[in-house]
Formats: sequence, structure tokens, C-alpha cells
Amino acid sequence: MSKTKYLALIFSLIISVFPQVSFGQSDKAKKIDEFITPFIKANQFSGQILAAENGKIIYEKAFGLANADFKIPNQLNTRIGIASITKQMTTVILNRLIEEKKISPADKLAKYIPDFPNSDKITIDMLANHRAGIPHRVMPPEQETISYTSAEFIEKIKQAKLDFEPGTKTQYSSGGYSVLARTLEIASGKSYAQLLQKHVFTPAGMTDSLDFNGELIMERRAQDYFLSPNGYINAPLKDYSFLIGAGSVFGTARDVYKFGEAVLDGKYGEKSKTSLLRQTTLSGSGATNGHRAYFEIEGEKKYGYVLVSNGPGAFDMISQGLTDILKGKELTVKPFEIPKFITIPNKDLKEFVGRYKRDNGGEFIVTLKDNYLYSGGNKFYPFKPNCFFEYAFFAEVCFNRDDSGKIKELKWKGINFELTGIRQ
Repeated sequence: MSKTKYLALIFSLIISVFPQVSFGQSDKAKKIDEFITPFIKANQFSGQILAAENGKIIYEKAFGLANADFKIPNQLNTRIGIASITKQMTTVILNRLIEEKKISPADKLAKYIPDFPNSDKITIDMLANHRAGIPHRVMPPEQETISYTSAEFIEKIKQAKLDFEPGTKTQYSSGGYSVLARTLEIASGKSYAQLLQKHVFTPAGMTDSLDFNGELIMERRAQDYFLSPNGYINAPLKDYSFLIGAGSVFGTARDVYKFGEAVLDGKYGEKSKTSLLRQTTLSGSGATNGHRAYFEIEGEKKYGYVLVSNGPGAFDMISQGLTDILKGKELTVKPFEIPKFITIPNKDLKEFVGRYKRDNGGEFIVTLKDNYLYSGGNKFYPFKPNCFFEYAFFAEVCFNRDDSGKIKELKWKGINFELTGIRQ
């Protein structure tokens, strides 16, 4: 038999033995593309999407613009903020330093930052598990535009009043994780950026990720945007040094996937795997200013996907669709239309302004600017009396009134969440 015929025979045998694997993967990739295309055509997502099956990447594309001013498109190596996925990386660093006996979960914060208020009551474990009482945000938005060293930012956090007695409650806190990051610096004698490189990026082969430094040029960085009825609008300018250890990392979808794989493969140690893997799935999410990130990987890598976005829009709808497709289910994402906006349905928008407290201790602060309501950087577009639409989470924000007609609460409802804030 000639060499050519022999190779042809081998190839035909391979195709006959493995047809389902080959066509199964390409079929899911095709379904993903068909599902995503309408959102992209409607300009309702900007960023990167990666999907994997059985540990192999089957889909990886970039969409939208990294820089709208110069019409520079996002690429696969464009760096986008991954927000609170940073916290999971801080957890990895903590576990590594515990293994090196440089820090202990039972240590009091007083050992590292003795002049921090209540430092004799706050433990490292409380910081890592959001039980220290430190507020989620500790500064007004205008102070989040300033560059801080980690030590300088801790001085800001010291001025914030605790939300509760340390150890008595659980309340999500980026401020608490920034204190933890500074503590890890002191315990190790290394900067947070150095700790990331040594304990997180290098073991996973994450070559496109780095910690934010406002004074340095970040090559291939995407600008942050919100979507609006007229397309892109700039997100408020931020210096993400105020989120060190909590939301300061920029990277790519590919690097986030590498991070997840490294956790599951035990490259960060068994402690990190068991603490980050919830039941049978590893996942992480984050949203800050104009960027969002989410990843989900089944524990045995049967499926996985990553979204990172600098113009989120239909982020949650796309995420749900990817889950359905990769699990081999029928799509559960319902057809969705953006409401038709109307001009100021309420005579006095000032009546909506104020603080709205959530059950978990967090709060929404609603402000008024140029005849539009905002919460943080999220702009509310009216579509009926007392109800508004915001693009960051593709969500409706409706204000409910009491019997006297005064605003008593707001309901913030997205694709897969509903939050309530009580007027204060």
C-alpha cells in the first residue's frame, strides 16, 4: 500500500471513530454564533466571548470597540477590566501565604496595621469572608478618580465607619478586600502586583493580565463604555487603585479561562480549589463602572465559558444562552426588546433622589443630573411613570409608592436578578 493510500485510510478511520466529538463541538460553536449575532448586530455587547467543551476551546471571538473615539475594535488580546474576579485571585494569594506560614486566618489585623480602627477585633478570616464590617465603598465617586498607593488608600478606609461589629454579619465588601490586599503586602514584603505575578499569573500562564496602575500606559487596554439609545457613551473616569485586591485586574477572556483551569487543576494548591469551587461548578463575576466579567467552568471541564465586556448591554442574556447551549439544553432566553423611551413621565424627578438600603446592608444612591436619574454610573431612561431602563444590566428600575404617594422603595430587576432598596 502506498504512503498516500495509507494516510487516507488512517484519516477515514479517525473520522469514522470520532464523528460525534468533532461535529458536536462545531455544532455548538455554530449555535453560539447564531445566538450571539443578533445582539452584536444591535450593538448590545462589546467585549470578548470564549467557550470550551471537555477542556478544549471551541469558540473565541471579540466584538465591539476598544476605543470608540478612534474606532479601534476589540481584539482577543485587548485588556478589559475583570472587576471582582480579582477577589478570587486575592484568595489564591492569601492561601499561598498561609501555606508559607507568612500569615494565618486567625491573625488579628492589629498585627499588620495596628492603628486601623477595631484592628484588635478584625481577623484575616473576617476580611476574606466579608465579615469585618468594612463598607463596600468608602469614598464618594469624585475621590475614586485619584491615584492611590495601597497604603494611601488604607488611610481612606480608616476614616469609614464600620457597618457592623466585626464577625457578627456577612456583607459584601470591596473595601474589606483592599484591606486584605494591603495586609498581604505587609506580610510578604511584596507589592500586590508582585504577588499576583508570582502566585496567580505565572502558574496559570496568564500573559495578558496585570494589576491597574493609573500612571503607567496599559498597552491594548479597552476604554470603559455604557450603552445608550444612541450607542456608546463614556463611563465615568476612574482610577482603579481604589479597588486594589478587589477589582483592580485587567485581562482577557483567555486569561480568565486559564485562571479557572489553574484553580481546577490544582496549580494554586488544594486549599484554593476547595475554597473557590462551589459544589460542582467554578464561577466568578464582577461589575465595575463600564466593564463586566463572568466565567463558569464545570468542575470536570465538561463545559466552560468566559465573558469580559467594556460595554455590557445584553451581558446576562448572552451568559444564560451560553449556559444553555453548552449544557445541550433548549434556549431559555426569552425574546427581549428595549422599551420605547418617553420624555420625563414624572413632573419632579427630585422626588426619586435619595438613599435606598438593601437587606444585605448595601445601598443604592440615586442622584439627578441634567434631567436624568443615575445610580453610580448607571443612567436611567424613562419608559413609563415611575419606571426606568438601564443598559448596564439590561434592567428595569421601578419606584413604588406608599398610600400617601411618597416613594417608599425601588425594585431593580434584570434578566436573572431582582433587588429591592428601601427609601431612607
